[in-house]
Order: sequence, then structure tokens, then C-alpha cells
Amino acid sequence: MNKYINNSKLATKYFSTKNVISRTIKCKNKNILDVGCNEGYFGTNNQETTNKYYGIDILEESLKIAANKYEGVELYDLEELKDLSFKKKFDYIIFGDVLEHIRNPEEVLKFFIKRYLNKNGRIIISLPNIANWQTRFNLLFGKFDYTEIGIMDNTHLKLYTFKSAERLAKISGLKIKSILFGADLLGPIVNFLPFLRNLLSTNIVLVCEKINK
Repeated sequence: MNKYINNSKLATKYFSTKNVISRTIKCKNKNILDVGCNEGYFGTNNQETTNKYYGIDILEESLKIAANKYEGVELYDLEELKDLSFKKKFDYIIFGDVLEHIRNPEEVLKFFIKRYLNKNGRIIISLPNIANWQTRFNLLFGKFDYTEIGIMDNTHLKLYTFKSAERLAKISGLKIKSILFGADLLGPIVNFLPFLRNLLSTNIVLVCEKINK
């Protein structure tokens, strides 16, 4: 039984992480690699039909669904880095809530940047925000309990704040172009009062490019 859960349907709010990422990809005629694609959410919600999506995931059943929406899909374990069957480089590579599940996310980022990112391409990373108010509140009462999904997902191997997420991007050879957030319920508040981002966001979203092009 696979330890990972398909969360591709958990994106119903305007400020949900997946919807924030979807709105960030404003382009045409681009090749996009979705790392941890699940059932192909980004390709399904692609507003520009000229973009071509490719996906990799560890969930075989999800890939069967994504295959109906993407140009190509591949069963892939990020703990066992190997060359993809897609013989191309990509304009965007999305790491949507996957790096926190990996033992060495820096190594994974460097691998994909070197082999699969176009010279002027961009990397989009989303990570759970451990500094969210709910986690802080629970810690006041000595609670640090893991759950099936969410920030305290029991399959998370790494924990991130906005600062540590930025550090991960930089040591992996990336320049951060913009720092966004995901927050299903409190997104409108964060959007209006951005200084509350660290406290109210459930997810960190970084849009990056190579430092040395």
C-alpha cells in the first residue's frame, strides 16, 4: 500500500495553493513538467490550451487519470533520481507540495534544474508553512500531532517556514522572483494584510529561476 495520498481535489478556494500556482503560469506554447502531478490538476485547469503538460508521480492509479489530460506521464520515485523518458527540457517545472516528502529536496531540485529546466525556465515550489497560527496555537498546549493531510501530514519528512523555504531555493541554485502564499480560508485576509502572511498562510509558494543562466 502506498503511503502517499492523492490530494489533487483539495483545491476549491481562490487562494488555495494549486489555484495560486495555476494563476502564476501566464504563458502560451510552453512545455510544463508537473512533479507529483496526481490526477493532473494543473493541466485540467490550464487556461491556455497551447501549453503542453507532462507529469510524473509515484501513484500509478492517479497517473492513469492524468494520462488523459497530459502529453505524457511517467511513474517516478523522487528518492531514486533517474533520467526521464521525456527527451526535452521544460519552461516551467512545478513542485507542488512534494519536496517536504523527500529526504534530500536540495538534491532533487538540483537534479531537475540541471537536466530539465530551460535556460530561461522557471521553477515553482509550494511547501507547507509550519509557522501557521494553528500549529503555533497547538504548541502552546504541548500538541504536535500528525494528521492524514495538511501541514502536519504524517508523510512529511521536512518542515518549512518562509525563511527556510527561501534558503532551500537559494542553496539549490535558484533566484527567487516572487514569494506568494496559499491559504484556503484566510487567503482574502492575507491578500489584504500581507504582513500576516507568515502567520495565516498554510502554504509557501516560490517562483524561481536559475541564478546562472
